[in-house]
Amino acid sequence: MDDTKNVGGRDRLVRLLLTIVLSIVAVRSLRRGKRLRGLLAGVGALGLGFNATTGYCGVNDALSVDTTSGGDVEIDFEGTDSEERETGPEQSRSSYLTCASCGDPIVPGQRRGPNGQDDIVHDDCL
Repeated sequence: MDDTKNVGGRDRLVRLLLTIVLSIVAVRSLRRGKRLRGLLAGVGALGLGFNATTGYCGVNDALSVDTTSGGDVEIDFEGTDSEERETGPEQSRSSYLTCASCGDPIVPGQRRGPNGQDDIVHDDCL
């Protein structure tokens, strides 16, 4: 087994959620006496759980698939203001809304609306 990680971000999150669902299916199936379905769901849950916790998948390795680049899920609880967004290396100026009249960025929460030409502008620029 290769010790490098090839499962990342959203892929790991999806595998974790599928692990939970398959675990529930396995327990319910075994309680109802459906052994084959319970066994298959349990094995699937173990495999996906292994992938989610270790970040390694043998099938991804065999197929040369790597989902670790750029797929990390990050949540920013502090928030950013417009100056940080403009200078941030990961976002370009075209990734957010700009005022058609003055060209300044329109930050979230700022009042805006369409002008006579149906372009989005600040309320102050109307």
